[in-house]
This record gives sequence, structure tokens and C-alpha cells, in this order.
Amino acid sequence: MDEQQCWEIIEAARDDAGQAWDHLDERLEHTLTRHLVKLSPPEVARFAEFFRALQHRVNREDLFMAAFLIHHGCDDDGFGDFRAGLVGLGRDWYTRALQDPDVLAEHPAVRARADISALMLAGFRYAPERALEELTGEEYDGYYDSGEPVRLDDPPPQAAPVPRRLEKLAALFPRQQAYLRELYPQLTE
Repeated sequence: MDEQQCWEIIEAARDDAGQAWDHLDERLEHTLTRHLVKLSPPEVARFAEFFRALQHRVNREDLFMAAFLIHHGCDDDGFGDFRAGLVGLGRDWYTRALQDPDVLAEHPAVRARADISALMLAGFRYAPERALEELTGEEYDGYYDSGEPVRLDDPPPQAAPVPRRLEKLAALFPRQQAYLRELYPQLTE
């Protein structure tokens, strides 16, 4: 298992889940789990390590700001779900958001202000664990660890320095921008 194979599985699950934004988390969790149970437990464990590494890569202040604006606030757990959601959007949106989080203002679910929770994927976040439980019949508190280091293909783009203002998202969510500025002035001023 490598990063490319990880993305192929995620993209296949994303394609199977369909384009609708309603109940995306449930559909993505189901389709990713369905793809993963075709693998062996060690392969699922290795997938989980890459999946976590992709989520860890987007653990940045500028992406936290985007999550805060889009979701009308954000705590640590919500930010974890948002990071999984960025992975669940697929490699193209994930890469674009890494380069510039403000690009999320162009995402169809954000623009339409449809089901904004479409970018919060709590169930999808734990699909590898569910697949391991299904394959082994055992309940786990966390992921397996293969003991091998995970090396993502490309170095992550440098995050823009903070303080920062995400102009496009701030224009879509002006009240949240004011709230973000009030709570986290070190990020915005």
C-alpha cells in the first residue's frame, strides 16, 4: 500500500458514493468500508496509516480558519471531521485546499450553502477501523500500526503565514469572520 493506492481507494469510494451532498458522510463511510473489506487486515491497517497521514497534513491554522468560517465555528473534534472531509472530497479538492484554503469558497456545497456538514465526515474518518472490525470480528480502540513509516509522495505546500484573512470565505460568511476575529485575533489580524 502506498499513497497512490490509498487515493485510488478513496476516489473509488467517492465515485460510488455519488455526487449528492445529503448524507454524504454515511454514504462515504459505507462505500470506503466496502472497498476496504476486500483487502487483508494488514493492508487495511497500512491504508489507515496513509489515511491518517493525509488528514494530519491538513492540520494547519489556515485550514482551521476555513473550517471555522464554513461550519459557523469549529472545535478540535469538528476540525478532525473537517480534515477527514477534505480527504473525502478527493485528491483534486484536497490538493487545491492545501495550496490555498480560500479555494473552498468555490466548492459547490460551500457556494450553495447546501448541507455544509457535507465537509464534516465523522463516519468516513473511522471507516478503516470499521473495516478492520468487520474483517477480524474484533473491536478496536484505534488503528493498527504496521510499524513502517508513512511517506507521502509530495512535500506539503507551505501554509500561508498567519495572521491571514481568507477573503472569499470571509465574503461568504461575514458574521463568522467577525466571530473568528473576535475569538482568534492572532489568526486574522
